[in-house]
Amino acid sequence: MSLHHRIAITGGGTGGHVYPALSVYEQLKDDPDVEAILYIGAKGHLEERLAAERNIQFVGLRSVGLPRKLSPALLSWPFQTLFAVMEARKVLRLFRPTAVLGTGGYASAPPLAAAKLMSVPYAVHEPDAHPGKVNRLLAGSARLCSLGMEGAKQRISCNTGQVVVNGNPIADRFLHPPDRESACASLDLQADLQTLMVTGGSQGAQAINDVVLASLPKLLALQPQIQILHQVGEKNFAAYKERVDALSGSLETARYHIRAYYDDLATAYATCDLTVCRAGAMTIAELGVSGTPAVFIPYPYAAQDHQTHNARFVESKGAALVIAQSELTAERLFETVQGLFGDRSKLTAMRAAMSSLGKPAAAASLAAQLKQMSADYQLGTAG
Repeated sequence: MSLHHRIAITGGGTGGHVYPALSVYEQLKDDPDVEAILYIGAKGHLEERLAAERNIQFVGLRSVGLPRKLSPALLSWPFQTLFAVMEARKVLRLFRPTAVLGTGGYASAPPLAAAKLMSVPYAVHEPDAHPGKVNRLLAGSARLCSLGMEGAKQRISCNTGQVVVNGNPIADRFLHPPDRESACASLDLQADLQTLMVTGGSQGAQAINDVVLASLPKLLALQPQIQILHQVGEKNFAAYKERVDALSGSLETARYHIRAYYDDLATAYATCDLTVCRAGAMTIAELGVSGTPAVFIPYPYAAQDHQTHNARFVESKGAALVIAQSELTAERLFETVQGLFGDRSKLTAMRAAMSSLGKPAAAASLAAQLKQMSADYQLGTAG
């Protein structure tokens, strides 16, 4: 029997759900045994735009997340969700998948529910240490529960399938970064200085930016000297640059490099000795593969406070320190950074611990597992 895999992928809402799905797609797209791949997401959201940029076959559903407050939207949500499941069922019938992968977010709920109703095998991939609602709800009937972080093991139940800690699939560029000297040259950095990178994610983080600016005189006065990369976010850049320019007369800022956004974080991480950042699952996966120790400032308003769970898990492995945003001050940040740069052995140990958490084969492993699920389904050997 000739096997031709037809894989449906679903997940969306945030980059933490979309980028793992896209990384698995990249592993599957050129596989001669894969006949077709379809991405099912929420209409008009991030996943639709990113799929279009990559020429991925995409179907957008009218999916809506569960409202968090009592409102008319909450009353209509069950009917909208039921309609989305019916839409997803029609899409799957036309596509005829042999396996389905969901990477989380409310966009993945209707396709996974439809796959369950149609007895098509599906896998869920949970990026965070604290599983999201959709994955917790649908993991029970999944053939595979793929975990991005080991800390999720105790918080998810996969009754009919296996649980595997694959790690979070990341873009191929993080697996083949430039050497430090080349990376420093491309970013106009000095290769002989230690580098601190600060980022609040692609959108930036005002709370982090404010504290960095307040601590900047002390950070730049550290001995031995350090240099700082700071991704401030597109929406914050103009106002923040004005504030930095106002300081430039009294502050030597040649070693302070600000950008709205780094479109090649793999190169930026290749220069880094330490990063101050949020604790999203994909950030942690990228830091693990690049072996970059971190000071995490978790976003306090994330669903189920999952960034704090992520950060504490990595801290428990000795790869990071955590400062709650409510406790973040210029003095606390400076003392933490000073302590780490002043203790080379601790920073080296943290780098080794972070590297041990890296899972460079995550995308390839998950793609292979999906193909095996598909083969079992076609051969009638699935349980």
